Amino acid sequence: MQLRSIQQSVRNLSLFFALFISLLLANCSLIGSSGLKRASNVSFSVPAHWIETDSNGESDRAFKLESGSTVTLTSSCQNARKTSLESLTKDLLLGARKIKIIKQQKLNIANAEALYSHVNATVEGQAFQLLFVVTKKNSCVFDFSLVSPKSIPQHEISEFLEFAKSFNYGQG
Repeated sequence: MQLRSIQQSVRNLSLFFALFISLLLANCSLIGSSGLKRASNVSFSVPAHWIETDSNGESDRAFKLESGSTVTLTSSCQNARKTSLESLTKDLLLGARKIKIIKQQKLNIANAEALYSHVNATVEGQAFQLLFVVTKKNSCVFDFSLVSPKSIPQHEISEFLEFAKSFNYGQG
């Protein structure tokens, strides 16, 4: 019985990640993408114990954390946008239900304003905790996300924020 429960949890988590990545891509199309153009000349520091995983082209980079959570960085470069960081963050939650914002605050990342959000939500009845950092730089939008089917340990929240704050983007 326990094995069946674990298998169901894995299926639910896989379904959520597929839906979540689809939502990220939908976000890009909602803000004017006619073919996803990614940013180049991006740099950041990744904690040594994060394991890079294949994002199947759905994000720029993806990492698996010790807890099983997933971190992604997705960029979309178009003409300069006037869309607010709050609206871009809400776009990431399309399809989610029972959305509760735990914390939201402005940050400065790569000399640009960013919005950090800690959110509880459900997708297909499965509860998740989500961390987002959304920023715009030059003509690109950058979405950092951490997705977990359980409570996110404080050290992972800290590492995620350090990862986002280490971000640097220069056209080139």
